[in-house]
Order: sequence, then structure tokens, then C-alpha cells
Amino acid sequence: MEYILYFAESCPDTAPFKEKLSKLGIIYKEVEVMTSLRNFKEFLYVRDTYSQFEGIRGNMKIGIPCLVVNENECILELNELDKLKK
Repeated sequence: MEYILYFAESCPDTAPFKEKLSKLGIIYKEVEVMTSLRNFKEFLYVRDTYSQFEGIRGNMKIGIPCLVVNENECILELNELDKLKK
């Protein structure tokens, strides 16, 4: 499975997240959630089904950027990206 990054360009956490992924040499598909309803719905599916969002749902938080690693895991925190080092 390829990595998928859900993000919003207007989110202040997006640029550092992308920079870290670049520094680590991680290749990923980009999905900007604010540019289309389809992208937003795709992200909502991830947000509604991945356990990593349990502390985010219902707390006035969005949960982006979000890097989907596999069909059961995603990374929401910048410092957690280090575990992807090859």
C-alpha cells in the first residue's frame, strides 16, 4: 500500500509535516481535503474508521495532516514520522 497524506494547505502543521517526509525520503500520494468534496469525504472515512482518531473526534479538532501508512494505521504527529525511516 502506498502512503497517502491527507492535508490542507491552509493548516499551519502541513508544511513542517511535508518537509519532514521529504527529509526522510518518504514518497506519498497527496490528497488536499479542502479542494474537493470527494477528497474531504475520503478523509472523513479515514477519520471515522482509524483508531488513531479516537482522541480527536468530538474535540473540535480535524486531524490533519494525516499520513495513512496502511489500512489500519495512520500517523498524525510530526515526531512519529521517524519510525518510517528505512
